[in-house]
Amino acid sequence: MAIQPVNSSDDETESLGSIGDALCEALGNLRAQSVSLHSTAGDILWLSEGVMGPDEHSLVLEATNALTLATDRHYIFQNLGDGRSATFLPARSPNGELVGLATIISESKWLDSAGAGRLVNNQTSAAMRRLAIFRKPIRPAPTVAPPKATKRPAAAPTPVSPSTTGLRVVGSRAPQAKHVESAPAIAKPTAIAAPTVGSGKFRFSDTHYQLHVQQLLKLRTGGGTRRYEVLARPVGRSSTPDSVADTVRCAIGTSELDRLVIAELLAWIEAHPHVLDNSPSSFSCNLSMSSIADPKFLAFVASQLKTRDVPPGTVGFELSEQACVKQQRDVEMFIAACEKLGCYVVIDDFTLDSRVVPWLASPAMRFVKIDSRITTSAMTNRLQQALVIAMSQMSKVLGISCVAKRIDTPAARQWLAAVGVDYAQGFVLEEPKPLNELE
Repeated sequence: MAIQPVNSSDDETESLGSIGDALCEALGNLRAQSVSLHSTAGDILWLSEGVMGPDEHSLVLEATNALTLATDRHYIFQNLGDGRSATFLPARSPNGELVGLATIISESKWLDSAGAGRLVNNQTSAAMRRLAIFRKPIRPAPTVAPPKATKRPAAAPTPVSPSTTGLRVVGSRAPQAKHVESAPAIAKPTAIAAPTVGSGKFRFSDTHYQLHVQQLLKLRTGGGTRRYEVLARPVGRSSTPDSVADTVRCAIGTSELDRLVIAELLAWIEAHPHVLDNSPSSFSCNLSMSSIADPKFLAFVASQLKTRDVPPGTVGFELSEQACVKQQRDVEMFIAACEKLGCYVVIDDFTLDSRVVPWLASPAMRFVKIDSRITTSAMTNRLQQALVIAMSQMSKVLGISCVAKRIDTPAARQWLAAVGVDYAQGFVLEEPKPLNELE
């Protein structure tokens, strides 16, 4: 089955599919293992079958560079050294600019260097011209300045909602935010100070922790986002067993610490409303197993959201796959409650465990973060490559996003982007920074 282009309209999908099919038909009796269409950035636009691994992707980038420099080349042939060969056909604009290319992978016994030249014929050339036309950039129509509007009195600010922030709610229906009233309301402070929660004995400032955020970066464009993972990091280092951080951890437990993090985060968002006004923003918090099992935890979150007037879709919760497997009943109830509340869910350290997969269809689900052990070994292991591609394609079918963690090489980043992984996250790409440093 052909892999369709990512983030394409129906017309684009049909056009690329027809071009790919025309190219396959033009190859005649050649027993090709796979035929693919690529952008000059190496992105897979269309793939007939098989798996495009890191090695093949690197060859695509090399062929792109060679065809860009050698404008008179009609093809490039490469013996892969494993019984296979690859032939690259360019798609050029009328002025000779490379705008795309096709990759044909076959067994060497069916296609050698002498036979590769015969692939350049009228039929394949016609398919490449169609690809060139399809990939030709469309010049934007000239803009006309709108007439100057008469000055009107400033309108009262409109409360921010998930739809106005551009936050996407997955599924056929958008979950409506429902504020649970079982938790007591918390008084709205006049200052930005950390609120007191739970038993009232501790505030976040008492923990000697500081909230940091780590950004999710777009893999295909390399651009930043306003989507963050929230991290509670200790301020400085303390090895004394009676430190305040250790005291809090032992006295109130991880569930209460999760509450403190939520309260601190929402207090900061309330004090910085422009964060939600400028562009879509979301913050996901890692949850302990005790918080997942605590039936009062989401009631507390609902009370805080209402008190701080923060849209529920702004806040999400990261659940490790391991916790999901160990606490299946608790996780099922937690995800259902998130659907009602309007908060989103992230599955962290995802390995495609069959016991977790059914929950990905929940309207509350927004991201899966691939286990870093899989993405790291995928550069040399074809089974892991297949797992990454399967996760990426499955997430797109379900309407959620796929995140790769701990990317430490440009080659890994390029390949993950080429196979459709949406976001990257890791200390090599960007260090976490204090929440207060967000613009």
